[in-house]
Amino acid sequence: MVQSEHNSPIEFNFEGQFLGFVRHDGKLKYLRLRMSSEEIQIKLPKAVRIAGGLSLQPGSSIRVNGLSKCDRHTHQLKYKATQIIPLTEHSRLTPLEPATPAALVSSVIHQSQTKSKIKPKIKPKIKVLVCQKSGCLKRGGKGLCEAIAQILGDRHLEPHVTIERTGCLKHCSAAPNLVIMPGNHRYTEVHPKMLPRVADAIAQSLARY
Repeated sequence: MVQSEHNSPIEFNFEGQFLGFVRHDGKLKYLRLRMSSEEIQIKLPKAVRIAGGLSLQPGSSIRVNGLSKCDRHTHQLKYKATQIIPLTEHSRLTPLEPATPAALVSSVIHQSQTKSKIKPKIKPKIKVLVCQKSGCLKRGGKGLCEAIAQILGDRHLEPHVTIERTGCLKHCSAAPNLVIMPGNHRYTEVHPKMLPRVADAIAQSLARY
């Protein structure tokens, strides 16, 4: 079902066989167009109605450009022409890819679904503070931020975590150091083999929030 709140007009261009006009109270109101095995009616623009219609013969090929909109009550597409172009063999050498009513319905539904799927940007919930003072860097802290980011990315946790390079975390004798916030969970003498355990702790912390 097409959502009415996203009921904005959609441009169309149809190519097909002109079948004739539909009159109401002696006035031209609609144009009948056949595309493949489907027949639709397209409301005529005021200029065409005033002029008394185009010099079209039933069976001739035409292109109709215009706007379509979904009826809020019937959920059916209504078409209104903005331009009617008789086609000759020359003009059909490089024809436009004609849209179809089914394609237009799909376009309206796609726009509705796309808008409904837009979500706010995920805010990081966890912070990893990584000491970058010289003592930690000399004892294996160099490249630690990149290694943490890599394992978090492999586990699809990176969007939920912020890695911050910090100053001294006061445990220089047990370098390199990192702290997971919130909770102030401290890890000392961090080496590559410890990173899976750090990632597990981050995942558990995320599950609690």
